[in-house]
Amino acid sequence: MNVPAVQRSRRAGFARLIGWVGAAFGFAAARAQPATVEVHIRDMRFEPAELRVPVGTTVRWINREKRTSHSVLFADLPESPRFFPDEHWERRFDQVGAYPYVCGPHPEMRGRVVVESSPG
Repeated sequence: MNVPAVQRSRRAGFARLIGWVGAAFGFAAARAQPATVEVHIRDMRFEPAELRVPVGTTVRWINREKRTSHSVLFADLPESPRFFPDEHWERRFDQVGAYPYVCGPHPEMRGRVVVESSPG
C-alpha cells in the first residue's frame, strides 16, 4: 500500500506522541510505587544494621542463616513471627522517625531504620 508522505508523517508524529505520553505516565507510575529494601540476617547480624529510607518504603528482613530462626521486635509493635532460613518478614514505614529494633530471641542483634521525608 502506498501511503502519501503527509499521512506517514502524521502517523509517525502520533506514534511519537503516544510514546511520550506512555513514557511520562510510566515514569510517574514508577516513582509512585513504594520501594522495598532488604536487610539480610547472617552471622547473627542485621546487614545493614542501619538503614535510611524515604516514607512509604517497605523493609524486608530475610533470614540468610543456615539453621537459626529470628524475629524482628520494635518498641511500637508486637514481635514479628519467627522466620527460618530463606524466609522473610516485612514492614512498611509510613511516618518519619527513627525505629530501633532487635531480634526477639537474640536481643544482642540490633538494627535501626531511619525514615526520612520523601524527596520532592
